[in-house]
Amino acid sequence: MSNSQINMVLNRTDIIEATKGTDLNDVFVSCKNKVTGVSIDSRTIKKGELFIALKGRSFDGHVFIENAIKKGASGIIVSNKILAKKYGGLFVKNTKNSLINLAKFSRKRFKGTVIAITGSNGKTSTKNILASLLKIFGKTHSTYKNNNNILGLALTLSNLKINNKFCVLELGMNNKTELAKLSTLSSPNIVAITNVSSSHIGNFENEKAIAKAKSEIFEGLIDPSLVILNSDDKWFNYLKEQAKVFSKEIFYFGKKPDSIVKIKQLITKGQGTFLEINDNIKLDLKNLPLHQTLNVCCALSVIRVLKLAEKKVFSKIYELKPDKGRGNYLKISLDNNNYFEIINDAYNANPVSMIAALKNIYETSLNSRDKNIVLIIGDMLELGKNTRKFHLSLVPKIIKINPRLLITVGEDTKTIFNKLKNKINCTAFQTVKDLKIHFFDLIKPKDIVLIKGSNGVGLFDFCSQIEKPINS
Repeated sequence: MSNSQINMVLNRTDIIEATKGTDLNDVFVSCKNKVTGVSIDSRTIKKGELFIALKGRSFDGHVFIENAIKKGASGIIVSNKILAKKYGGLFVKNTKNSLINLAKFSRKRFKGTVIAITGSNGKTSTKNILASLLKIFGKTHSTYKNNNNILGLALTLSNLKINNKFCVLELGMNNKTELAKLSTLSSPNIVAITNVSSSHIGNFENEKAIAKAKSEIFEGLIDPSLVILNSDDKWFNYLKEQAKVFSKEIFYFGKKPDSIVKIKQLITKGQGTFLEINDNIKLDLKNLPLHQTLNVCCALSVIRVLKLAEKKVFSKIYELKPDKGRGNYLKISLDNNNYFEIINDAYNANPVSMIAALKNIYETSLNSRDKNIVLIIGDMLELGKNTRKFHLSLVPKIIKINPRLLITVGEDTKTIFNKLKNKINCTAFQTVKDLKIHFFDLIKPKDIVLIKGSNGVGLFDFCSQIEKPINS
């Protein structure tokens, strides 16, 4: 196979065959144009990539065709015959379906191993950890950021090169039947569920309904059809029974004696965690907080079921750091060479991940007696009728931490403020905009500030705006 073929994701014949498109001018993707990738965004498209003009309720990719061509698009796929003729593009009836069909084509020809990961918490971090470890053993393709819906999955698979050895996919869901469709499209050889909790419970009758929806990931399994579960999760037995319908080989990680990765000891150590697992393996996760250790164990479980030389990954594990917004540490400069620290866990939040973050900051406070804890807690969204109950469930955890200052952001967390305003020092803001105005007046040198809330609150963007890191 030539280098040009290796660097090529798809060729003209592949694309026309997969999409059943019509080349009205017979000029779509000439032999000179190598399709090195697939893009649906003219802002980020790279030279050589195929541009697919998606059309939705509030956007139309056809408007950006010229931008894509100027940036070096190797070809375009459109659902407008006039534009197809004008720009030498491939005409299809539905561009979204053409993207999905390209994904099906790429997955069908791929001979490597596909691992699909889902869960209420930790799926993005687990995907990133696993992908970084698998790269040691061969070319590895993975979901970009957390693009885990049908379009994100289709785009990921469409960009899958035939010379990759592994493909790690993150599959998400907000409603039932979503994961079944994603699993069928991805046809994974291995699936892993990190956990099940009340995330998105506003869209479900109860937590069991969420567990059932998560189990849909088993439906697309193909040989060798391996399943990895969290044995410490309260829905473990239920998921195990569901998995038996689709798999004869079910492995798990956690504290159960027969776990493929058995947790023997966990100790908070500064910003990180000491982890001991079976086979007398001791891992110093110097940059990963306590709740991230389960993500490491899930990734290690995949390494073990694939029977890879796990000793090769230990040095990489030592170097692992949380992704931005998922527990990463920052030092922010103040006047007179002073500073404060931020634990940026603001990418998203649900009751389980919020409690994990509060537990972690409590452990941090025990090891940082010379520093003060500040909590900035934003609303947890999509909790439906349980919203008030889940927010108030955080109150005992916050009291135990006894922060120097509690700041709530949003309408739902106002219930926490009202409950605690006469017990601890706290203040409430309706929006992140209000917080931003007063933030630096409230923060003092040597504060450790935990920032966490659902993505829709805006705290993740807030963290990005105030970052001025200084050397540790």
